[in-house]
Amino acid sequence: MRRLLALMVMLGMLCLPGCTEKRMTQEELLLSFCCRVSVEYAGETYDCRIERQGPGVVTVRTSLIGYHWQGEFFSQTCAGLESVSESCPLPESSFAVQLNRYLDALHKKGSLTAVAPSSFEGSLEGKTYTVEADPETGQLRELTVPQMGFTARFYEYDS
Repeated sequence: MRRLLALMVMLGMLCLPGCTEKRMTQEELLLSFCCRVSVEYAGETYDCRIERQGPGVVTVRTSLIGYHWQGEFFSQTCAGLESVSESCPLPESSFAVQLNRYLDALHKKGSLTAVAPSSFEGSLEGKTYTVEADPETGQLRELTVPQMGFTARFYEYDS
């Protein structure tokens, strides 16, 4: 009787679905959004608002200045004034340029590898980065590039 009961319990356990957590896919990441972001980079912290419509179309606003990429064009706004140019005059080391570059990298199909249920890893120009997202909404939580000391934390998403 005990053997029969043990056999039934083991067969029952085989029929139960696995208890592993479902992993997100790269396609589930929300890459067009409007939210606040806190960026730690080069010993500084930048608190901004970001509006991202897709690759190459993004606005990053600090309390003093706004940076706007629109495909081939770039503009800056400050105190109600705007300067438009065909190329971005910001140095590559600018936090806004780096944030935009790594967010654009997230769009490249197959560029990310799942390393946890809601965490991915990728590489851009020899630098490894990780991105964490909310598994329910796909909203980005954090983007980190350890080799650069770069961390962006996303919060207060618009609905």
